[in-house]
Amino acid sequence: MTKQKYDAEVVTTMQDANGNVANADATIQVASMVDAIARTFDYTIVQLVRLRNVRYADAINHLEHESEQLSKEYDQLEVAISGIQAILPSKERLTQHEADELLLSGKPDAVAAKLAELEEFKRKPIAMRQRQGECIDRLDAIGKEKRDIARQVFEDWLEAVQPVIRAAEHGLFITLLDGLEQSFYSFQEHTGTGMADNRQRPLLNQGHISGLTADDRSAEWKSGTRRYGR
Repeated sequence: MTKQKYDAEVVTTMQDANGNVANADATIQVASMVDAIARTFDYTIVQLVRLRNVRYADAINHLEHESEQLSKEYDQLEVAISGIQAILPSKERLTQHEADELLLSGKPDAVAAKLAELEEFKRKPIAMRQRQGECIDRLDAIGKEKRDIARQVFEDWLEAVQPVIRAAEHGLFITLLDGLEQSFYSFQEHTGTGMADNRQRPLLNQGHISGLTADDRSAEWKSGTRRYGR
């Protein structure tokens, strides 16, 4: 890199928002950069997860409503069945008594109707149990539909997530790490500190490069190895 080109880059780096050359420490503001990067990633993960959850919630909203209605209907049927079963013995005795009185009054047709009414009352729990079974079957079907929707939502969402991760990878590895490494050697060349003799070593060594990233005891290194070490 020529001295003119290097100096131009330094000046660009040290310019403030008004184009004025400022003190490097005041302009770079490393702590602010660290905070900005952290906040960007914090915001990104929250928004990505929210995007997935909102998409899923919207997709199953009608099924959730149907499930609530079916569960409510099932419970109401259970209450109704219990109520019928509780009064059925009394209902049978009362109906038989009424049928006896009708028979003694010479009204056989009315007796038959009264007994038919009792049989219809006794059949109600059977029909209600059948409807409860239908509710359960539909709830099971809804559960499967929701699982199918979840898989589809996840796959579609993942396609949206991948470009975000790729951009972060490019920013870290290509733009930041490779860019910094290149700037190290540019600085070494510009300052004439790359030569070695008996009194001094070159400015740069491998430790400067590897020291940019977390060591092998860190959570970052373990996570990276889990993903890239395959």
